[in-house]
Parts: sequence; C-alpha cells; structure tokens
Amino acid sequence: MRYEPDRCRLKELYIITGISQRQLHILTGIPESQLSDYANNRTKMGYATAVTISKAMKLKNNEMLYTWIIVDP
Repeated sequence: MRYEPDRCRLKELYIITGISQRQLHILTGIPESQLSDYANNRTKMGYATAVTISKAMKLKNNEMLYTWIIVDP
C-alpha cells in the first residue's frame, strides 16, 4: 500500500496554530508566493520543506500538512 499527499492543509493550520503566512515566511525564509502555491494546491512541497514548515509551526509531524490518499501499487 502506498500513500501520496492529496490536499495541503496550510490554510487550516494557519488558523489552528495562529501563525500567518507572513510569519511563516519570516520563520522559514520560504517566499510568501511559494507558501501560497502550497496552500492553494498549485504545487506540492518536498520532504525538506515539509519538515521545515512542520518545525516552524510546531506540528507533531509533517504528515499533518496534507490529507493523504491511498494509491494502488
């Protein structure tokens, strides 16, 4: 069984954590335009970016950044 990221949850996580897109940019150095692309599902982030964002937002794990789907092998 294989999983793939489906929908980015950044918009929800901004509300839950109280961290804005601007604050996340300041904490991580990731351009706001790129954060917007992730939040609006225009592009998917790589593993290193997911870890960076997860740590900055103090999430339990980087899996919280996306909803996940099962992909048939």
